[in-house]
Amino acid sequence: MSYIPEAGKLRGLSYETASLYGMPHLGASYARDDVDSNRLEPGARCICCGKIARNSHHEPPKSKGRNFLLVTEWGQFVLKPALIALCGSGTAGCHGRRHMRRWTVRWEWDSDEYAEKWWNGYWLSHGYAPNSHKLFRLGHYVFEFDKGEKEVRL
Repeated sequence: MSYIPEAGKLRGLSYETASLYGMPHLGASYARDDVDSNRLEPGARCICCGKIARNSHHEPPKSKGRNFLLVTEWGQFVLKPALIALCGSGTAGCHGRRHMRRWTVRWEWDSDEYAEKWWNGYWLSHGYAPNSHKLFRLGHYVFEFDKGEKEVRL
């Protein structure tokens, strides 16, 4: 894929960071409108190793911003970080390894057309809510570990 929005749309963030706001949750969700209100889904497993998940990780991390305002021709959309169910804590397990930057995650659109429609607000104004699993119809996650990659499509 080669579509990347103009720098102004990224609001000072890198494309890699901005592109994770609003993407689907994996094994977790927000309990309320507050980004600190996350909860695990029943039976959630760590997306990295498959162990029972103990908490969720914000991707991008909250330190990058608690939300992202996407301003488009279709309207303005407040996007929250995706939540990813992980084992361990912020200092142990796969969650700890993420905080130590031992693995990374990115969202890949299945086509440049899909990416452009996201950044222009089309999908958000046509039934694809932020953080919805419905977005998996348009793209997927790629997790990069020391020993290779793992694609996640639902």
